[in-house]
This record gives sequence, C-alpha cells and structure tokens, in this order.
Amino acid sequence: WICAGAGTEYNIVNLDNSTFPLAVGHSLPVFLRFDKEYPYGDKADAFKAMAIALAKADSQILIGNIGISTYGDMPNQDMARRFEFIPEDKESLTLDDMDQHFPKFMYFKPGSTEGQLYNGAVTKAAMLKFLGVEEKTCDLLTGASCSKQEMVHIEHFKGKSVEELKQELKALSKKSGETLKKDERILVDGRMKVLKKLLKALKK
Repeated sequence: WICAGAGTEYNIVNLDNSTFPLAVGHSLPVFLRFDKEYPYGDKADAFKAMAIALAKADSQILIGNIGISTYGDMPNQDMARRFEFIPEDKESLTLDDMDQHFPKFMYFKPGSTEGQLYNGAVTKAAMLKFLGVEEKTCDLLTGASCSKQEMVHIEHFKGKSVEELKQELKALSKKSGETLKKDERILVDGRMKVLKKLLKALKK
C-alpha cells in the first residue's frame, strides 16, 4: 500500500506515476488534485479543509495530490500529459500555466482509472457536496467531532457559568481589537470563535 510522504498534508496522499496505480482503480474511490508542487492560497486551503472534514466523517474516499514541477527533472509532468492537461503543441507546463490553469481535480470511481474532471467550485462545501459527504461539526457540549484546538478551548471554558462566559467574551472581544503577536492572535480569535458557538449552544 502507499504511505504518506514527508510534507504530506493531513489525510492527503502524494502520488506520482509509480504510486498512482497503487491508489487508483481499486476498492476505494479517489479524489485527486493536480497542482503546483507546493500549492498555496484559498484553493489549497479549501482542499486541505475538505480532506480534514472527510477524515472526521470517517469517509472511505482516498484524497490524493499530484504535485507538478516546472523545473529540474519536472516531476509529474508525465501525469499531467496522461490526463491531457498539457496542450498538444507544448512539451511541458510552465509556471505561468500552473498559475493560470491549475489546480485541476479528478474523481475516480472504485475500480476505474479513467476518472472524471471536477469542474465545481473549489470550496470545502462544494467539494464535500460533490463527494456526497456531510461534514461533522464540532459538538461543543459533548466534544464529539472537535479538533484538538477546539478541545483545548472547550476545556478552558469548562465549569464556568453562562454569566462568566459572557464576561469572558467581552474581554476577548476587547483583546481582539488590540495589536497582537501572531500566536496571541491565533489563541484569542480561536477562543472567541469557540466561545460564541458555545454560548449559542447553551441557549438552546
């Protein structure tokens, strides 16, 4: 079987022409991204968030990534050509091609190596809908389906009254308006987000 390599994002398996046959065409469906070697930006974030949501939902869909390089030995340009992402009049994809026309996504049904192109929106919600997976959201009252970061915040608020939580929200809101260091910003904004949802859940 295939193992996630170094630098692989959570629940995303990096593939190339040698590992592709090990992952695709077997018992599991595969949702595969073709993108630059080190993708970034909103679409990359949406893909990562979708993969995490699938893991939380215990989905059997394999999420794969083929990183296409435009320099050196140009790894995975052969995979781009295999699926006709390189125009016939070009020998290889350039960095501009990658910026303008990628990422591309393909869905492979179990047992199929042909695949179908996904042309929907590159958002977590749209991709989950296409894959037929309902996202499991964090239950702040029980801790079910919550991330490690969310659980840290839940533990911080544990045992406090609604009035105490409201006062803490006021303090966090004030703190959020200040100039904060990166780590402080992540902590304050994350804690405030969880607290707002917790207060809403407690009202029900």
